[in-house]
Parts: sequence; structure tokens; C-alpha cells
Amino acid sequence: MVRKFRALQIGPDNYKEAFETQSEIDWHYVNDDNIEQDFETICSEMQAEKAFEFILIQTPYTENLAALLDIISEPFNTYVESPFWEERFGQFSAARKYFFREVMGENTADLIDKIKTIGFSGQYGDKVSTIDALVNPAFTGTMQYNGNVNVELEGDYGTDFNPLIHWKTILTANKNKANDIWPEFEIEGDVQLQYTFRVGDNSAVDRILETYTFTQDELSEPITIHKQPINCYIAVSIKAKGSGKVKIGPVHKRWSRLDFGDFILGGHRYTDTDRDEFIYYFNPGDLKPPLNVYFSGYRPAEGFEAFFMMKKMGAPFLLFGDPRLEGGAFYAGSEEYEKAITQTIKDTLAELNFSDSDLIMSGLSMGSFGALYYSGKLRPKAIIVGKPLVNMGTIAANMRLVRPNDFGTMLDILLKNEHSNEDIAIQHLNDKFWKYMKYNDLSDTTFAIAFMEQDDYDSQAHNDLVNYFGKQKVKIISRGIPGRHNDDTPTIANWFTNFYNIMLRNEFGR
Repeated sequence: MVRKFRALQIGPDNYKEAFETQSEIDWHYVNDDNIEQDFETICSEMQAEKAFEFILIQTPYTENLAALLDIISEPFNTYVESPFWEERFGQFSAARKYFFREVMGENTADLIDKIKTIGFSGQYGDKVSTIDALVNPAFTGTMQYNGNVNVELEGDYGTDFNPLIHWKTILTANKNKANDIWPEFEIEGDVQLQYTFRVGDNSAVDRILETYTFTQDELSEPITIHKQPINCYIAVSIKAKGSGKVKIGPVHKRWSRLDFGDFILGGHRYTDTDRDEFIYYFNPGDLKPPLNVYFSGYRPAEGFEAFFMMKKMGAPFLLFGDPRLEGGAFYAGSEEYEKAITQTIKDTLAELNFSDSDLIMSGLSMGSFGALYYSGKLRPKAIIVGKPLVNMGTIAANMRLVRPNDFGTMLDILLKNEHSNEDIAIQHLNDKFWKYMKYNDLSDTTFAIAFMEQDDYDSQAHNDLVNYFGKQKVKIISRGIPGRHNDDTPTIANWFTNFYNIMLRNEFGR
């Protein structure tokens, strides 16, 4: 059974009828007069209700309304329509970190349409990959496919926009969902690109419903493809003019939350100057230490991981996701990119008025690299990881004989970071982690590691971590599980949550 998007409206006029055809939305209504006239009953009823994902306020601030919102509000679920917004809403929200926002529509129909657009449970994102990009046979310059990283072209593209690339695969556009589109590209020289997105009817391939055209300068932020009442496809093509080098990467598509967030309400994204992304989401929980930071693992379906697991712990948490390549690029990137991840964690600690010792870093598999790597600059109280991976070069090299044709993403990561697949590049990628850790002191950090004893991705990760950090006399708790990297994820996940419970109880008295 599909989980519904639970919405609550507090105001004078019930919009329920407008949502009767929107099967994904479960609409609830409270008349604002009743809050003042029958406050105890309303509060009792709301406490018995399940959590709401969206609350629309269309009434002025009162003490009774504030008391009710304190029962039902959660971070990023409460929105006050513009005519009723006042500073007291902002002050109340800031004190409890509910992140209330002012919302407006040009008229009632526009406001309802916005809610319909963002009113769905779950999250989803995917992409058309570089390997499915077809270059115009008429192009006379040089061309090279770099795995799933990009296709690299150099030459003269003409004085007018001429067809350069189209994809043999298409993006899907589910009915009643808007989609955010983010193309990856790099340009050197006097080159201009023009992306075209054609929205077509799934049931009649030659029926184009809408066409969107954007130049590179108009793509500094994701563009939104409006929702359609039927299932559609989105075909992508590129034209170019001028001369120079271009690197064309994947084109990402995500279910849109409009300006309410990325992937989920309150979600954020960051991009560096190379258009490399990471996504992040902060939930303040009960505002008490620690801040639990979790790095999502490998995810071909783009989005956040472990939201409900982290929320259940009750403490503040910060989620990271890496939507690059097939399912992530291990959170490794440019200096600008990596500094932004560290700064996001530092800023969140500062917002909570926490110190580094009020921090737990965590992740599974690919996410373990992010948790361990970025801990070096932060000195957390604990690091909790499952199926740790630290020697990225070794993982790439193991694909040839140890894991034939398995996890080719690591070869893409090798190309993306080292621009080569030679032995020296493999060693250099291995060194990335250890050089980063060389001048960092984690002697006051407790390590909790659940690992696979016959891990076929990075067989030495656990021993390397124990040997390296053991010299700093850190406390290490580890648990080995028989099997290869992907043989027993449920047991690893159980130990991961068990370690979390131990740390929360022993180190923070939770």
C-alpha cells in the first residue's frame, strides 16, 4: 500500500474538495475558530493523529494556535500563507527550530496547485548516463568517452547552433509530478551549449506536449519541467556553436518539491564550480547532543538514505547524499567541494551551539568513506561505520580479477579523480584517504566498525584502520561478519544501529 502525503489545513475555508481527485494526498481540516472555542478537544484529537507532512496555516497567530503547533509541527512541515505571516510565527519557529516558512500563491487556485505538485510521499531521482549519449556523426573534431563520467569533445562546432548530442535513452516524467533537471557539463574555450528537453506522451511517441530550450547560462540552477496529467517521457538533446573543448556529463532528473526543498521538504543541494553536487538535510530533533551525521551509501536512485532510522533516535541529525555517477562518487571531489561538506557540518554544529565532541559521524559502505574521511577535520566523539571502504584505488583494481564486472562505478571514480587507470593512479587514489588523515588527531574519538571478514571490495580496510588509528591509542570496537561485501547487509545494519545505541547511551546519556 502506497503511503499517503498527510496534509492539514487550519483556516476558514476547507480545500478538501479540491484534493478529492489527488489520491496521494490525505487532506485534513481544522476550522480556525474551533481552536479558540474548543481548544482542549482539538489538541486531544491532534495528539491522536499520525504526523502531518504538510500544515497550511491561514489564520493569525494566537497563543492557542502556537500551543497546537507545538504538538503537531515538525521541521519543514508548517507553512503560513502570506497574508497571515507575522514576526511572532518566525520567533516561535526559530526557538524550536521548526523552520516555518511563508507561502504564497497568486490566487487560491495557484496555492492549491503548488500543494498538489509537492504533495507526494517518498523521493526519487535518476539520470540519463553519458554512455548512452550519441554524438552527431557529422562532428569532425575529437571525441572520447570517459566511462560514466563524461564524453569529451574538442573541435569547431560552427557559427550557429548545430546538433551535437542526443540520448538514446529517455527520462520518465510521472503524471502529476513536476521534475527538476540538472545537466552536468564543463566548457573550455569559446563554446556555447544549448540544451533542449522535449516532453512527449508515453502512449504516442510522436506527440510532443512541451519543448524547453536553455543555453548554458540559464542552467546555473536546476530547471523545472511542469507536471502533466499523464505519464510522459523527456528526450534530451544538445546543440553547440563556437570552438573549444566540452565535457558532457549525465542529465539528472528529480521529483520536484518546487522551492520547498530538494528531494524532500527542507532538503538542500550544493554545487561547486564544476557542477559537482552533494545533497544535505538537517533535522534538529530534540536540540540535545549529539549531532548525528550520516552519509548515504551507493544509491542509483538519487535521494537521501536512513531518514526514518536517524529520526527515530530523537537527536539532531544531518544527512548527506552523493548523486554523481551511477550511484555516488564517495564524496570525493575538488577542494571547494570537500571544504563545503566540512563547512556544512561545522555550520550545523554552530547553529545548535554544539562542539566537535557533540558529534557522531556515520555511514555504511560508500557512506563509510565520507564518515571517516571528513572526521579528520572535525574530531568527533565517535565514528560509526559498517562495511568500511577507504582504499578507493584498490577497489577499482579488484574489479579485474577479484570482482569481474562488478561495481564499475569505482573505475569511473578513478577516472574522475585521477584522469587515468594506470597503477600510479590507483596508488594515488588510495593515498587520498591516508594523506588527508596524516596530520589529524582522532585520539579522543571512539571507532565502532562492523565489517565483512572476506570483503571483496576493500579487504584491508578494517586492518588498515585498526593499525593506523591504534597507534593513536584510540578506542576501537569492531565486529566481524563472515562473508563478502554484499553478503549480509541486514546483520551489518543491525550492528550499526546497535553501536549507535551504545554510543548514545554511554557517551551522551540518552
